[in-house]
Amino acid sequence: MIVKKVIFKKHKSNFKALSEYILDVKNDGAKVLFEYMLDQNNGMEKVEAYNFSNCSFENQEDNIAEILNTQALNTTSKQDKTMHLVVSFQEDEHLSFEVMKSIEVELMKALGMEKHQRLSVVHSNTNNLHMHIAVNKVDPDTLKVKNPYNDVKILQETAIKLERKFGLKIDNHISSNDKGQNKYNKHTMSCDFETWVKTKLNAEVSMLLAANKTTFQDLRRCLAKYDLEFRERRKGFVISSKSEKLFCKASSVHRELSKQALEKRFGKNLNLKPTFEIEEKQPTKSKFNKFEGMPTHPLYEKYKEADEQRRKKLKLGLDFIELRRNELNKLVKSSNFDKKTIIYSKTQRALLKNKVGKLYKEYKKRSFRDFLLDEALSGNQEAIRMLRITKPKFDLSENTLSSKTDKAQIFEDADFISKEGYIVYKGNGKSKIIDKGQFIKISMLEDDRELLLKSLLVSMERFGKNLNITGNDKFKKDVLDIVNEYSLNVVFKDQSMQSINIANQNQKTEQQARLKIKEAVDLKIKILKQDKKVKDIDRQRGIKNLEKFRKKLSKIRANIFAGDFKRLGVSADVADQMNTIPVKIQVDGFLVNNKNFNGLLAMNTEIEKRLEQNNNIKELERFRKFLYVFNKDGKVEDIAKGFYENRNVDVDQYIKEYGMEESKLDKQANAIDLGNSKNYDIVNKIVAEIQKGYTKELKDQIKINI
Repeated sequence: MIVKKVIFKKHKSNFKALSEYILDVKNDGAKVLFEYMLDQNNGMEKVEAYNFSNCSFENQEDNIAEILNTQALNTTSKQDKTMHLVVSFQEDEHLSFEVMKSIEVELMKALGMEKHQRLSVVHSNTNNLHMHIAVNKVDPDTLKVKNPYNDVKILQETAIKLERKFGLKIDNHISSNDKGQNKYNKHTMSCDFETWVKTKLNAEVSMLLAANKTTFQDLRRCLAKYDLEFRERRKGFVISSKSEKLFCKASSVHRELSKQALEKRFGKNLNLKPTFEIEEKQPTKSKFNKFEGMPTHPLYEKYKEADEQRRKKLKLGLDFIELRRNELNKLVKSSNFDKKTIIYSKTQRALLKNKVGKLYKEYKKRSFRDFLLDEALSGNQEAIRMLRITKPKFDLSENTLSSKTDKAQIFEDADFISKEGYIVYKGNGKSKIIDKGQFIKISMLEDDRELLLKSLLVSMERFGKNLNITGNDKFKKDVLDIVNEYSLNVVFKDQSMQSINIANQNQKTEQQARLKIKEAVDLKIKILKQDKKVKDIDRQRGIKNLEKFRKKLSKIRANIFAGDFKRLGVSADVADQMNTIPVKIQVDGFLVNNKNFNGLLAMNTEIEKRLEQNNNIKELERFRKFLYVFNKDGKVEDIAKGFYENRNVDVDQYIKEYGMEESKLDKQANAIDLGNSKNYDIVNKIVAEIQKGYTKELKDQIKINI
């Protein structure tokens, strides 16, 4: 949690203007407290909730008027009568309004201003939930303006206590002034004047001050080499540029350059006037250049050009209004001074004043950061990179998706972009995706499958299919479920995740393949039932075998073999193209012995005759090779029952007729890998061929050759 006091530098604060801003008055008002607590739908984009403290009325207009009247009662003080605080929380912290209200009360107590009138408003229009607190500094009892001593330190210390009390994430509470500034502006890569002066003078001035013989003129000559000079400002000295309107405190460059220190060393009434010796004889080494000789960034040049155009348009508009004002003055002077003239003059002047206000509003100066934000929202990738120049903190405990690849990109449905260049996509409730450049963070307070799918799609678009994932186990499981459900082509760097991902994908492919094959089986049964050319006995046998195959497909763990596909009329060549996996199985079959030999011989003869009748030459050649091995003594010890069933033989009839004896056989077989994508493509082609044969004409047996 960060608590920041907003300082008004150019002008004093105005409670009414501040309240209109934080209440988002120009965006149709704010959401009242009881609506927030009842969790009703809020049409506001910016305001989550607001609350007045120590005020007498229920509506915001009267409360604001009461605060302004209280401030007006203090007629003696000319200082600022409003304090503006911003309390910001980390991006995945979503506090209830009751907790935020408690935080506000604690901060006011710490400042000794708990009785003061104030307005607190919760905003959710940025990546971080934050609360604005506008405080009337005029004490309601004494009517004196209260300025708490050391208020910034008090706020920081209180923030640390509140983090512990409410279980918030720990923030760094060192103020930006204490951190020290970097030499270069991180966006423009430009150097500010004070930093430039320090860089040029510090070492040289330190050497001069260390020498006892150094005079004040020596220091002036040192400054002159860089187009610099001492000037008196208020009660101290500043170091100023001779050629530009730039200056900085002398003591901030070196503490021994303060007016007090210099007068103590060199005496009072130091001569600051230009002299020929310094101005003419002393050559200038270099002058201030905020880019230090570096080429300016093209985007900064574009910004300067746009700003120049803005100023020209503003000047053109103001010149035109000035012209109209002069014409009005001439007209009024030349007219009779009567009531109509006065009314006309006042009306026209009011219109011109209104136009001036509109011009300043339309051509308001924008910062370079605002320019970068606009460029980023328009899809400028370089602008996004410039905003993201500070690397975000990476926490392994957070739910993130990332990769080495970084393609800066904003999608159409982005909700907003933060000043750090973070792109935010909102989900249901308070869930959101935060694209931080090097990684995408998924902040979810509740299950939101739609947001999770979106985060994966955004990540794949930004980083490609190879993703690294961090976070808790539930998040990883949910990601895997989404990848599996939508068949996303994702490869995880986490080996355990990738193993599960591959297994899930194979399982899904296998399920789809089984459904496709079932579709083919049903179609084949339909063909057999309607084909009048097929003998009844062959039809019944074929349907019986296909129904067995269908039942086998329904069992998830049941292995499917090349022989199963032959029932569909799939040729051996096609079956051989499919990838297989070795499996150990136990099947029903027959031992090749005296009790079973005659029955096996009879079934072999039936198959051979049928293949000859159907003129199936390739399959006949394969089968005769088997017969050759079968007839060799001891070469074939056992035969699986499915070997004959897959060739449409009524095995049960032969068992009964020849008194054959079944046995359980342990086999090492090659099962079709239905989870393999190549096999799935072949299955689709098989189904397509059967559909083609069914729609064109009914056939006795559809031979599928791909």
